[in-house]
Amino acid sequence: MKGSAAEHFETLYRRVWGALNRPDAPDLSQHERQLLHHVPADGAVSLTWLAEHLALPKSTASMVVKSLGRRGFVERARDPADERRLAIVLTERGKARVGEDTVLDPEALKVALAKLSPPVRAGLLDGMEQLAAAAEAVAGKKEGGAWHTTAG
Repeated sequence: MKGSAAEHFETLYRRVWGALNRPDAPDLSQHERQLLHHVPADGAVSLTWLAEHLALPKSTASMVVKSLGRRGFVERARDPADERRLAIVLTERGKARVGEDTVLDPEALKVALAKLSPPVRAGLLDGMEQLAAAAEAVAGKKEGGAWHTTAG
C-alpha cells in the first residue's frame, strides 16, 4: 500500500462510490438533496450553519429551505436554547424522504456484498461500524442529536 491509511481508504471509497453510486432522484435538485441530508433526523440546524456547510450564499440556502418547506420536507422551529432564533428541522415527511434516499444503489451493493465470504463481509461491516463511531467522535456529534445552531 502506498501512502497513508487515510489516502488508501479515500481511494477505495472513491472506487466503491464510482461503481455503485446511484443518480440523484428527479424530485429533488442537488442543493435540495444535500440540504435535507445535512439536517439531523433528531435535531435542527440554523440557516447560517447550513449555508456554511453547503458552501452556499445564505440567500440561496434560504430559497432551498423555502422550496423544501413548501413541499413539507422541512420546517422552521424555535431553538429551545434561544427562543429568539429559528432553526431548520426535518418533518416526518422529510425524515421519510431522507430514509428512502440512498447514495449507493441498494441492489448493486447487495450483490457486491454477497460476493464477499461471510467472514470478510462481517469483518468489513464491523470495521465500518468502528470507523463510523470514530468519525462521529472526531466530528463532535452527540448521542441522540443536538441543536447545531450558530448565530444567524
